[in-house]
Amino acid sequence: MRKMTVLATLVLLTLLMIAGCASEPEPRPVTADVPEPVARRPDVLDHKNYRFGRDVPDWVVLSALELEEQSRFDDVYVFKFESPRAQSLQGAELWTRNFSAASEIAQTVRNRVQTKFAGAAVGDMDLVENYMEQVVLTFSDAEFSGYRPVDDYWMQMRYYTPDGGVDEDAYSYYVLYTIPRPTLDRMIRNALDDAARRNQPASEEEQTARDRVKEAFENGLSM
Repeated sequence: MRKMTVLATLVLLTLLMIAGCASEPEPRPVTADVPEPVARRPDVLDHKNYRFGRDVPDWVVLSALELEEQSRFDDVYVFKFESPRAQSLQGAELWTRNFSAASEIAQTVRNRVQTKFAGAAVGDMDLVENYMEQVVLTFSDAEFSGYRPVDDYWMQMRYYTPDGGVDEDAYSYYVLYTIPRPTLDRMIRNALDDAARRNQPASEEEQTARDRVKEAFENGLSM
C-alpha cells in the first residue's frame, strides 16, 4: 500500500511539472530596431556663381526677416521670392517674366500687417478685426509702390525621397526686392489713420485696443 502511495505521489508531481511547463509563455522573438528614415538634404548641382568659383550669396539661403537683421539692410524692408521647381533653367526664368512684384510684395505686407495686429491685440482681436481689414485693404496691388529689385539668382538642386532615392533634379529662381523703411512705415501710418477716420470705434475698449495696435506700429513693420 505504501508503494502505491509513493508511486501516486510521483505521478502527481510529474503531471504538475508538465502542466507548469505548458503554461509558461513562449519567449518573444528578438527583432532588431529599424531606424526611422532621415530626410536627406538636397544637393547643389549648379548655381549662378559656380563657373566663377564663387559661393552662393547668403540672401539666397536666409529668410527675409533674417536678412533684415543684417546691418546692410538697416534702412529697408526685404522681400524674397522663390519660383516653383522647374526641370530647365529656361522654365525657372520664365517664372520671373510672369512674376508680379507689386502683387507679391503687397500680399506679403498684408500678411505681416495682420501678424502685427494679432500680436498687438492679444485677447482683443475681435475688437479691432474690422479696423484691421480696412488697413489691409489699403495695400492693393494697383496702388502699391516704392519697391525696387536688388538681385536675382538661380540654383539647380537634386532632391531625394524619404528612403534616400533620387526624387528629381530641378531649378529654382530667386528674386530679392527692398522698400525703404520710411516709405513703407509712412504708408502704414496713413493706412491706420485713414481706417480710423472711416471706421469710428464703437466703445472705449475698442479705442484702447486700436491705440495699442497703433503704438506697436510706431516701431515699423519689423517683427
